[in-house]
Amino acid sequence: MASFTPQEFYYHLRWRARGAQPGAHATRTPGSGTDFAGHVPFMDNPDPRRLDLRASLRVIPRRYVVRSFFERGAIVVYALLDMSASMRFAGNAEKKRLLADIAAAIAWSSTRHGDAFSLLACDDVVRQDLFTPPSSRRGLAHELHQKILHAHIRPQSGAKGLPKAIEQVRPSRSLVFLISDFHLDEALLSNTLSSFSTHDVVPLVLWDSSEYRDLPEWGWARVRDMEGGGDRSIFLRRSLKREIEQRYLTRKDELKRLCRQYGARAPFFIEDKFDAGLLTRHLLEAS
Repeated sequence: MASFTPQEFYYHLRWRARGAQPGAHATRTPGSGTDFAGHVPFMDNPDPRRLDLRASLRVIPRRYVVRSFFERGAIVVYALLDMSASMRFAGNAEKKRLLADIAAAIAWSSTRHGDAFSLLACDDVVRQDLFTPPSSRRGLAHELHQKILHAHIRPQSGAKGLPKAIEQVRPSRSLVFLISDFHLDEALLSNTLSSFSTHDVVPLVLWDSSEYRDLPEWGWARVRDMEGGGDRSIFLRRSLKREIEQRYLTRKDELKRLCRQYGARAPFFIEDKFDAGLLTRHLLEAS
């Protein structure tokens, strides 16, 4: 079997982290970092190396002041996976393999960034067999990749456990990648985004072009409801194909609207293949 190499991407926080663990992110904790916080009286921080004579001359009443700085710290980065039956879909790509590739990339990128990583996975319940507590250990990305590839996706299962996963997230603000095909009803999606609204949520939307763009314009097709379990035949024609494509475009707009409503970042759409470079651009442009 060929060895797996996780992709690496980069991210930036739009908020200041809270935590005692040293890391790469700006915090509001006074310390010996490089983020300038302001000036304080010398007696509050008696460090001659940070004495600012020019600023001291401008202070009224006259007194010596020193430069103060914020510490830099680490956070926990979570990957929250939708393990409902629809993630068994295989068209131009296997959604389950995409889940594994993306989760491994998040684990690899976050630990190399100095942060801890944790894996959460849900179908109709929170999957304790896949839960990985926050860790920065070496080899974590490769372990998770194999763990997800070999995980069982239960037939006809939904994703009702997604909002309940918040119970396993630490209270301090974290970066949460919500990975799903987002074929969820609006009530469940709203409940999930609301549950995680105190965190920085990045929705990653996994779609397959064979679901809507690569359909034939004429002829019979067999379709399956992955979560309901039913099969049926439909007769495709050009107008129906256009209608299906339009529904996906409408769904894109709906997802963007819901993300704005609950304070999540703009969704990042992944079709057939994961590209870490494109995710980096998305995350940095939205920062």
